[in-house]
Amino acid sequence: LEHLDKWEKLTVADVLEAAIYEDKEEVVKQGDNGEAFFIIVEGSAIVTQNKTDGEPSQEVGMLGPLDYFGEIALILNRPTVATVSAQGILKCVKIGKSSFDRVLKPCLGVLEQNLKKYKSIVPLLNQ
Repeated sequence: LEHLDKWEKLTVADVLEAAIYEDKEEVVKQGDNGEAFFIIVEGSAIVTQNKTDGEPSQEVGMLGPLDYFGEIALILNRPTVATVSAQGILKCVKIGKSSFDRVLKPCLGVLEQNLKKYKSIVPLLNQ
């Protein structure tokens, strides 16, 4: 978000909602419709995935303050590709789906480039 100008940052700040999750609470669940973009303010979260239904999930990452998630489903207009669960108390800010496209349009190029860097056991992009 650092490349946004002052007015774009104010617009983003205007649509942010605070969200707090308890230990082990699922923030997003793999396969659900993406409803928001999240930025972690405080705490940590574990990212898990399973390749197919019925298989046990595997840990594919950990997230901490200033990390973000939820953008894959919103950018690619597909179900979420991982489950993100709080590890301890997790404080986030989130931007709902309807505001995401409108407000974060200047960041979409950066967010799309970052998709290629994710460790994933399920395909994220058509390659």
